[in-house]
Amino acid sequence: MPTYLGQCDEVRPACGKCVKANRVCSGYTDGFDLVLRDQNQTAKLQVERRQKKTRETQVSEAQPRQWSPSSTAILSSLAEAEETHALSFFVSTFVFYPRDTSADRGFLELLPLLFGNLKQNSPLSLSLTAASYVLFGKWERRLKDVETPAFPFHAKALKATILALQDPVESTSDETLMAVCLLGFYEASISAMNARISSPRHFNGAAALIKQRLSGQTNELVKKLVIAVRNNIIFRAIQFSLPIDTTSGIWEDSDTLPQSPAALLDLISVDVANLLATAANQPSSLIIDITQELNGRGEVLNEPHELLTRAKAVDANLAKWIEMIPVHWIPHSVSADDIPQSVIDAGMYGDKCDIYPDIMICSTFNDWRVVRLKVLGLVARLGSNDSCVAAMRTIQRLVDGISASIPFSLGSRTTPGPLYEMKVEYPSLPGCTASKAHHTTACAYGGWYLFAPLKETMNVARYLRAGQREWLNLQLLRLATMFDVEPA
Repeated sequence: MPTYLGQCDEVRPACGKCVKANRVCSGYTDGFDLVLRDQNQTAKLQVERRQKKTRETQVSEAQPRQWSPSSTAILSSLAEAEETHALSFFVSTFVFYPRDTSADRGFLELLPLLFGNLKQNSPLSLSLTAASYVLFGKWERRLKDVETPAFPFHAKALKATILALQDPVESTSDETLMAVCLLGFYEASISAMNARISSPRHFNGAAALIKQRLSGQTNELVKKLVIAVRNNIIFRAIQFSLPIDTTSGIWEDSDTLPQSPAALLDLISVDVANLLATAANQPSSLIIDITQELNGRGEVLNEPHELLTRAKAVDANLAKWIEMIPVHWIPHSVSADDIPQSVIDAGMYGDKCDIYPDIMICSTFNDWRVVRLKVLGLVARLGSNDSCVAAMRTIQRLVDGISASIPFSLGSRTTPGPLYEMKVEYPSLPGCTASKAHHTTACAYGGWYLFAPLKETMNVARYLRAGQREWLNLQLLRLATMFDVEPA
């Protein structure tokens, strides 16, 4: 995929000039043109390779296969059915699923609100089809190359979106805004399959579109999309230690948005991103490794007090988040005696695992653990011996929580396979069996949502107990095998 970064491709919705001019940031729309040129060249090369392979096959066959008009018609109908199958698979698996709405921070679950007005060849319908082909090709067709079948729809979606952004009416429609988010999802899916984190280009573009709309046009759907766009921007900012400008765009008027524990966690996580960005810009001599730079009295030399104080304050706010969640969110611990043996054999740390109300709540807990691990890792490196010891103890508890969530998220899965054909067992509360809804949602999302937490445990591995790092690394390799990706 292209790695173009637009002129305004920062972790903020749009520059002041774009907002004042009431138009979409040119750095975003210009990026569309570069993506199209790059992908058109890629498509041309792919066509040439396929034509060459076809010619070679025809030469090698003694009697080349002849297609009759009737067989051509059958192939045409099958091509249409493939698109239908892809859309049905995507919507039934990744859009319609039972969940606790208080954990919502995404936009896929909002798609049904727009299905009633979905038009053929619109930016939204084309973006939806492109995204469907990627996941359908990955899970049901088991394709190594998922981009080729999705490319025609993705290219058309980009072109259609450019035209919509240039139209004063279409550029402020809910459908165009959702199409931009789906284009971001498409690129994020491709990047994840290659163990990369995608550019925030499309989500910054969505933020610019939201800012462009008048307050009177901000309906409930847009308010929920604001939360989804924020979540995507925050995730990338934290991963790359980039700052977030909260004085502009979608960071304003937070009090008017739907309030939920998940949305509140995102607001707290903005401080984490800005803290990490500040730390990343500090001279390396100020960042002291607690395991190497102790003096004779067991104290760290040259402690950068201001950054440490700020890190402790951010962690204190994160620690309070757990006190604000609903009681029914709290996971229940289940012992090995009540867990299927196949789940234990696949991977369980210790003799217990945690059962959550659903995968989305589980992933929200792990998101909270990830951002705390990043902050506490900084505290452990900067603080005194006492600060380091306290941070290490909390790090261990958080990693234990991630470890205990793995059986619930993965069940007995260890190998790749079509979602609807996999026979997977999952742990459940004593006397109960895992619901069909959990089977579906865990297969679709459980593994993907574990990549970031497991990779973060590797970053704090020095603070873990003996053997835990090796076990977690094996689980990361298990994920890579299941999803056929190379862990980065």
